[in-house]
Amino acid sequence: MTVRLGRPLSIALTLTLAACRGDDEGSGDASEASGDASTSGSTGTTGADTSASASATGTTDPTGEGVRAHLDFTFIAPDAIDPDPVLGLAGAYHQTGLATDDIFALQGLQLELPPPPAAVDTVEEHAPTPFEWGDAAAWVSAGTAIKLVHAEAGEVLACRYQADDAYPLYLASAAAGFPAECAPDPARWQPDADYRLVLYGGDAFADRVIDGRVTTPPALTVSAPDLGVYDLSVDTKADLAFTWEASEGAGRIIIQIWDHYDQLVSVHAADDGAFTVPAANLAALSAGPGFITVARERPLDIAFEGGTIRVVTRYQVWGYIDLVE
Repeated sequence: MTVRLGRPLSIALTLTLAACRGDDEGSGDASEASGDASTSGSTGTTGADTSASASATGTTDPTGEGVRAHLDFTFIAPDAIDPDPVLGLAGAYHQTGLATDDIFALQGLQLELPPPPAAVDTVEEHAPTPFEWGDAAAWVSAGTAIKLVHAEAGEVLACRYQADDAYPLYLASAAAGFPAECAPDPARWQPDADYRLVLYGGDAFADRVIDGRVTTPPALTVSAPDLGVYDLSVDTKADLAFTWEASEGAGRIIIQIWDHYDQLVSVHAADDGAFTVPAANLAALSAGPGFITVARERPLDIAFEGGTIRVVTRYQVWGYIDLVE
């Protein structure tokens, strides 16, 4: 029998160590920096924020220049190991952009995942590849936080901290060193809902409030395979059929299957309720424990005065599998 950590426990251990890269601890500036963001102009759960410029519509970038930002807003549903949901909010600012669509996986789970296939109904195989952090000078330290606000559910803060004393990142976390208001509460996630985006720019750009652009996808129900079964047997020599409750126009479906060596099969499927992963692709995975995630995602590219930001909102379901040959 294989013993493995459930993903909320993995998240808690990872963030408590504040190690998003290697074994070094972050510098822990979230306690000092995020306090400014969390109290600057906030009016609680009304969806209003008076500290940032409400004139930013997020529709055009007059210059085409500025920072290239990324923000993930992820809800992970209860699964076969973990009865409680998890909420993730993570982001970063960069001079040229990042080669990932999942900053939360990188920070919260230490999963170095490549972007999903660009084309719909496409399957790709990926060998384990370390994330390229690159020159620390290309990472931009903007304001002290990034915030999402729902008019009724309230706000979620991703607070700034330093990874390896070099890379400014933004994370919602209940770990030591983060103030209480930066702790993620899954109740703040609402499916198929609108959120206000507040970007605190610091010295990088003027604070911005963006309304009407960030929306979450509907909740996702996966009917096959049965991800409610722990150590579900998956035959790598047979096709693997996925079915779910379709939601046309809601976004994209991203399926990821990986083994204990982190060999990955990645799928971008249309949200039409069904997709089959061919056995030829599953054959790339090694026998033993593995994982499946199925996510309904809504990627959004938003321009603002000062740069552009890619926001990915996702509802994700996890499965724990036993790969057999």
